[in-house]
Amino acid sequence: MKMHIIVVGAGFAGLAAAYELSNSGFAVTVLEARQRVGGRVWSTKLSNGAIVEMGGEWISAGEKNIFKLAKRLNLNLVQIGVDFKIRSVVNGAAVSPADQRAATRIATNALATMDETSLARSTIAEFLDNLPLSEPQRAVLWRRLQGSYGADLNEIALRMTGEYSLGENRDYYRFTTGNQSLAEAMAAQLPAVRLGHAVSTITYYQTGVSIKGKKPTDAFEIEADAVILAVPVKILTELVFDPALPQAVAEAIASVPMGVAAKLMVGTQKPPPLRAIQDVEMPYWGWTGNGEKGSPRSAATAFCGSTEAQQNLATNSHDPSIWFSKLRSAMPEVDFLNDPNMVDWSQDEWAGGCYSAFDNKATDLIPLLTQPVGRIFFAGEHTAEESATMEGALTSGFRAARQVIEVFR
Repeated sequence: MKMHIIVVGAGFAGLAAAYELSNSGFAVTVLEARQRVGGRVWSTKLSNGAIVEMGGEWISAGEKNIFKLAKRLNLNLVQIGVDFKIRSVVNGAAVSPADQRAATRIATNALATMDETSLARSTIAEFLDNLPLSEPQRAVLWRRLQGSYGADLNEIALRMTGEYSLGENRDYYRFTTGNQSLAEAMAAQLPAVRLGHAVSTITYYQTGVSIKGKKPTDAFEIEADAVILAVPVKILTELVFDPALPQAVAEAIASVPMGVAAKLMVGTQKPPPLRAIQDVEMPYWGWTGNGEKGSPRSAATAFCGSTEAQQNLATNSHDPSIWFSKLRSAMPEVDFLNDPNMVDWSQDEWAGGCYSAFDNKATDLIPLLTQPVGRIFFAGEHTAEESATMEGALTSGFRAARQVIEVFR
């Protein structure tokens, strides 16, 4: 009889783990609280038919797992056509693309020369304050990183910076049919993906696990040989474990802060010019990009990360009009439709934020986040070296699957 593994969470991490285990001969059941797969990767169509990303969007040319899966599952990617790290400044002093690249290069070189002790106790804010940059350069770089991490940079561990934030400029991609199509394609390969199944309790013992929760009609309980928990770290803290997790593991999980972020997507009358802007004052950034056919799609997107930005743009009001007005003023050349769509991930019931935003305390405890507890295994972007990314989520899922295989083979 095949070993039966439960995977909780049908985001990129959970589906990658389930996909790998299923292909390795395990019986796998995926439980997902939402009525869709993808988790924090969520694609939708605007009123004009343009496909936009409500969640994870940017795929770097160096992200091996995404491209490998795309090839295996016959999915196509297209270059977005704008540089994630170079933006035209609005509501702030202008900084040329050359000066923005120079600032990133100075930061990257300074980071490479830091000793381990200094690195381990520094925050991104402290690091930026000491770089030999002009104030406009520093302001744009600061706001870009603040948005990317979705948090106050005085709290973010400098050790958590990487290619995504300070590496070389690269080409960026999205799936032509939406990034969620990768989740849908993985799910289509699996025998059992149960939507609307919200897990609440994990009981684990020497020979297996019992998973309890609620579905739309009633409660459920499923027995299995092991479980992989691939839910956002905030949701992980809300699960009940019987017996309780070891104190060190529980404290490591509880220590991981979540960033906060919101996105705004708006259709346009016609394909707009390719452009990326950074509002230094609010702050938020916005962009246009290529669509399915490799030419500009009829849409524009904006992203704001951090409590400051969300308060300034009133994203918790469910009213996108304030933000839409700012974006329209920042992109006067774009002929917008009046169909703004906004999502605030900090208010999402099954996310509790956009992604992990590690401070130094949580960074010290990262090894505990990937440590199995009996027959419980852990996945999710918060357990990956490339945290806060789709690639990191996939990497974590494959790592958790390998851990299961090593134990049960």
